[in-house]
Amino acid sequence: MKYDYTDVTEVALDRETRRLVVITRGQRVVIEGVDRLYVDSLPWSEADGTVHLNKGRVSVNGNVAAAET
Repeated sequence: MKYDYTDVTEVALDRETRRLVVITRGQRVVIEGVDRLYVDSLPWSEADGTVHLNKGRVSVNGNVAAAET
């Protein structure tokens, strides 16, 4: 699996269910089977692990996701 999202405003990984949730252009996208999320910088996050970005980019390759601001 290979995905690439731009204009991302939120991203969150639920490690128990291995679900990555990406909010892009007002749409909620759920990607199954993701084990790791790497974030290059953390502008703002919530206690539940949701990361807020200013029109960032999220790339998913296999079971690893990378978020860039």
